[in-house]
Amino acid sequence: MNLLKLLFCIVVFLSCHALQPENASSKQFGIIQRLDSLLKQGEYFKLKTEIEKNKAILRLEKYKYYEAYTESAFNHYSNSNQSIAYLLDGNQEFLTDSSRVNLMLLLRDNYFKSFQYNKAADIGKELMLNHQKTLGDRAHDVQNTLLIHEALRSIPPQQVFLKKAILPWRSNQIGLIEIPIKINSSTLGIVFDTRAHISTATQSYARKLGLKILDVSFEESSGITGITFKSGLGIADSLYLGDILIRHVVFQVLPDEQLHFPAIGYTLDGILGFPVITQLKEVHIIKSGDFIVSPDVDSSGVHNMAFDGSTTVISVVQHADTLSFHFDTGATGTELYSNYFNHYTSDIIATGKVDSVESGGVGGNIKSKVYIIPKIQLTIGEKNAELKDIAVRTTPAFEGQKYNGNIGQDVIKQFNEMILNFESMYLLFK
Repeated sequence: MNLLKLLFCIVVFLSCHALQPENASSKQFGIIQRLDSLLKQGEYFKLKTEIEKNKAILRLEKYKYYEAYTESAFNHYSNSNQSIAYLLDGNQEFLTDSSRVNLMLLLRDNYFKSFQYNKAADIGKELMLNHQKTLGDRAHDVQNTLLIHEALRSIPPQQVFLKKAILPWRSNQIGLIEIPIKINSSTLGIVFDTRAHISTATQSYARKLGLKILDVSFEESSGITGITFKSGLGIADSLYLGDILIRHVVFQVLPDEQLHFPAIGYTLDGILGFPVITQLKEVHIIKSGDFIVSPDVDSSGVHNMAFDGSTTVISVVQHADTLSFHFDTGATGTELYSNYFNHYTSDIIATGKVDSVESGGVGGNIKSKVYIIPKIQLTIGEKNAELKDIAVRTTPAFEGQKYNGNIGQDVIKQFNEMILNFESMYLLFK
């Protein structure tokens, strides 16, 4: 081989091998863009599938970053914390200031949801001390949440002593699931609400429950109206669901008027929220009136439930699309968000009628422009639900809105039984 041909071959060889890292890097960049988009949208079902599919391509640090979020979303807080520790302790160069702060916020919430209030407060203090600039507009919320976590430092972790329990439930005056709780010598009704990030009581109800009121006041707001108001905290040392003892239950305590519905002269006294509900492992709600807590959980091939912070999210199928929705047993009806409108704009405009609706929440009501569409069919788990004359919002319902809507009681009431399983993370209807 002459010298010219040899040099040509060397150039070709080096060129080809030089392109391989660049192409690989380009491919990974495209994958990361998609994964970041799914994470921002809270699409944990799709994110989990995508990171497992691309595990061989992703750098370990990137895989651990997304894994931290999906493990938390699927109720594996210890696994999530291990991934976060791997990133925060040993991979300083990998993290931007923003991604570091986001991981710290996730770690703080994992600690709170696993009742490690001291550790949650410590993370909040560090965020406020060293990361206010990166937090930006979120600093106010972090400081407000820090007041809660600091107030809970001396409170022992919540404990649930599970056993089989069958309780009666009823539909209250506004159509929500109400179950009996026993505290001291009293039996009182409380709403079962999968979207309440913390159990809640009015000041009057807190007195009936005999709650220990903590010396703390913090700001709360209605996600729908944006109205802010002052709230406090109370602790139930012991309460019972049937024969199930639950200890050290944290309640948010609100002024009575914040849970009052003046149009019907009704006050919603108390709400059983996320921290208690998710420790029950498996709940069966039978249409005929039984509320069953089962410590012996059933496995299922369905895996359609996740947590976004302290709210419940479910995966729903419509036609060929898989969509994520909030799941809210504390909502009388289903509503579709502007995300859904943006996804199906032309069909909605063609078949829907312009209207306005008034939505209510803790703190007040607000009117919004909507389209009323005649009918949709959604598949949840193994069952189909049909909704008629359903409202679709054209603008976001609240700041930071994600998902396609909020599934409420109008879907639940179509079935004879609902099963919520917080071990294998699924929702089934029968």
